Formats: sequence, C-alpha cells, structure tokens
Amino acid sequence: MTQPEKQSFATLEPLFFGRVMRVFCGVGCFILIWYIGVDTLTLIGVAALAILGASLIIGAIVRNPGCEITAIPNLFLSEKKQVHCI
Repeated sequence: MTQPEKQSFATLEPLFFGRVMRVFCGVGCFILIWYIGVDTLTLIGVAALAILGASLIIGAIVRNPGCEITAIPNLFLSEKKQVHCI
C-alpha cells in the first residue's frame, strides 16, 4: 500500500472559514476608520488600517494562503510569493 502524497502547507488553499474571517476583519478595519474618525487616527493610522483592510479583503478574494501583507503585491507579480505569518 502506498503512502498518500503529503502537501506542503504553502500549497494548501485557505479554508472557507478563514477567508470569511479575513473579509470580516478587512471590513472591520474600514468601519474602525469611520467610527474613530480620520482626525483622531491621523494620516498614518488611516493609511495603515486602509492598507491592512484592503489586503485582508484582496487576500480572501484571490485565495492567497499566505500573509495578508503579500496579497496586494501578488496581484502585480508574475510569480506568486507566499510568506506565512508567525
């Protein structure tokens, strides 16, 4: 009897629950910007939350199994890079 082939964690697709949670957290970042306000967060805080929220949503849509920070650059790169968060 042969052993089933093991897949690397880097090649596994993210689970549906994980993708849904990414969307909720991404939308939550934008709601947080709206609730707290741009004046209170300053430009750097708004930019950081907006980039994080957008990358979470994009990572969920394109099924990027890696860190959410690599989701936006992977849209423009020909070779997909995957870095897993610790």
